[in-house]
Amino acid sequence: MLKLRDAFNPVVPARAEDYGGVLYERFRNEPDTLIIPVVDEANRPVGLLDRNSFFLRMAAEYGRALYARRPISELMNHEPLLVDVDVPLADFTADSLSARPSELLSGFIVTQNGLYKGVGTILELLQASSDANRRVAKALAEANDQAQRARKFMTEIVESMPAVVFVKRASDLSYVLLNRAGEQMLGYSREEMIGKTDADFYQPDLAATYRDRDLEVFASGEVKIVEEDNIPRRDGAVVTLRTKKRAILDADGRPEYLIGVSEDISERKRAEAQIARLAHYDPLTELPNRVLFQQSLREALSRSARQAEPVAVHCIDLDRFKLVNDTLGHPAGDALLKAAAERLRGCAREGDTVARLGGDEFAVVQCGVVHGADASRLATRIVEAMAQPFDIHGQQVVAGASVGVAMSPQDGLEPDELLQKADMALYRAKNEGRGAFHFFERAMDETLQARRLLELDLRRALGAGEFTLHYQPLYSLTEDRITGCEALVRWCHPERGMISPAEFVPLAEEIGLIGAIGDWVLREACLEAGSWPAGIRLAVNLSPMQFRGRHLVESVISSLAASGLDPRRLELEITESVLLQDSAANLAVLHDLKSLGVRISMDDFGTGYSSLSYLRSFPFDKIKIDQTFVRDIIDDPNARAIIKAVTDLGASLGIVTTAEGVETVEQLEQLRRQGCQEIQGYLISRPVPPAELAMLLGSVAAADVLEPEIETDAMPPLRACG
Repeated sequence: MLKLRDAFNPVVPARAEDYGGVLYERFRNEPDTLIIPVVDEANRPVGLLDRNSFFLRMAAEYGRALYARRPISELMNHEPLLVDVDVPLADFTADSLSARPSELLSGFIVTQNGLYKGVGTILELLQASSDANRRVAKALAEANDQAQRARKFMTEIVESMPAVVFVKRASDLSYVLLNRAGEQMLGYSREEMIGKTDADFYQPDLAATYRDRDLEVFASGEVKIVEEDNIPRRDGAVVTLRTKKRAILDADGRPEYLIGVSEDISERKRAEAQIARLAHYDPLTELPNRVLFQQSLREALSRSARQAEPVAVHCIDLDRFKLVNDTLGHPAGDALLKAAAERLRGCAREGDTVARLGGDEFAVVQCGVVHGADASRLATRIVEAMAQPFDIHGQQVVAGASVGVAMSPQDGLEPDELLQKADMALYRAKNEGRGAFHFFERAMDETLQARRLLELDLRRALGAGEFTLHYQPLYSLTEDRITGCEALVRWCHPERGMISPAEFVPLAEEIGLIGAIGDWVLREACLEAGSWPAGIRLAVNLSPMQFRGRHLVESVISSLAASGLDPRRLELEITESVLLQDSAANLAVLHDLKSLGVRISMDDFGTGYSSLSYLRSFPFDKIKIDQTFVRDIIDDPNARAIIKAVTDLGASLGIVTTAEGVETVEQLEQLRRQGCQEIQGYLISRPVPPAELAMLLGSVAAADVLEPEIETDAMPPLRACG
């Protein structure tokens, strides 16, 4: 009597802790393996994985990249059907499977004494049952009823399978069996297909291909697999199937039938295509991403080398995207990016590649460029198109764009080199006012190399002790004395000498060093101010970047504690960009600083977007009038009127007003008449090192109070010290 030990397949089992990536590679390398058992350390079965469900769930729920790091215990069938090796095949089909017929869809596990021996699938079971039925019919005619029940059960199993099961006669390749799934997938009823061949349903060339494959199965005597076959349905649609075929032999060993099982992999292929698209396209704008852009650029350069046609690379950056994103929110920012992508598509020609490289940065590969003028025309179209307002959620938004252009072969022949040089040109276009385009020039490369060297030097400067502080006095017009000093960082480069803050501070902000430098400035300045006379306050500038780290309050507390400086003597200066970016969070930080007793000052007042609104949102202690107004106070009535308005506003709100950049006595007297309370500038003193400042403050302490009035035809008493 045939038993299950005669029909199982000893597939190497997996372990529950194995990762999905291991099983993925195994299924790919073992195309004939339909199911894999999972056992514990004692070789006891604990689960089962079938190929079709594994790939579908991987694609639909996780994606290959994420699933590869998950244990297979998350996807396996934890209650597989277990059958002992000594169970007769007839009993198994008639009794055991009748309780759980669905297990046939994913196979079953054969055990001996509770330990794993192998697995079985429907294909092997059909073959084994067919052999068993012939032997039983020949040797045991009296068991005909039992065999009929087994065949009926097997028919029910075949009918319930979600995969296509078909059987063809070996003699003429006509269909003799087609299950319900086959009818649904192919669109033909079994009545229409039984007794007919593929030539009755498909085009001659396709029918001939199917016939050749079937004959190859008979000739080889092996299982043949068609990994991916696009089969036309009756309604004209196409279904993608993976088909496994084998020959069923008669008692004399000659082919009698061909049996095939086909699984529908259409959904899996669509999921794989979607995963592949996500790897090469930006999901927001549906433009090619950086990976596909690099590939397109490489192909364009290869064609260019053969056809001697230059390629232009355009790097595009939206000028005001950050402002839109910060003020209108991320949904508006996303809408702007999508609208910008559409406009860029409209600017490019067929054959050009428009891509989003990340953030608000786009790029175009322009092919077939005959002259530089062709690239200029495209860059002009882009700048003009982006200068037009966008309708974003019912609001008119002007974003604008800057463009940098590099061309092959003169600017480079490699994708990375061209993109880098286009980016340099973009940087120049943005620095020259934005809303324009610029071609790469060789001097830009030299500038970039110098900037890279400066960046390397800047990264080591703090540890090397190359930074120092200078201090510029703040002079009270109401008390006629120095009431404070502003700390200003200086970089003494060992080879280049003193480097301007205007050169290295923006770079420090860009590369993320401003936080560490700012902490050092605050700490050192507080220590220095601790030795000053009690009536002298310390002013320290804060970069907007220092608010992003969210440790600014702790840094201030630490610096005050280390120096013993009274918090009321510390004045922190910010610009309105601090409130423009993440205003709610930054306002909370300012309130925390204010609660320490620290004074808060708004620097460069009047030069931004909405300074007046910020005076309502936070109780500033001081506003500093930008030097651009002070410079014109003598000759420009409008400048005087603005300064008068600011000083009156400060007086009504109880806020001290300080004028920056005072260089002449005439400016000082005019500021005094306009009601300004404090001044700062070269008229009083240039920024000086600590030693000179100590002498200056020592004279203040000795004099106690300065002369009550500064004569218009003479310099102030402190001028000689600076």
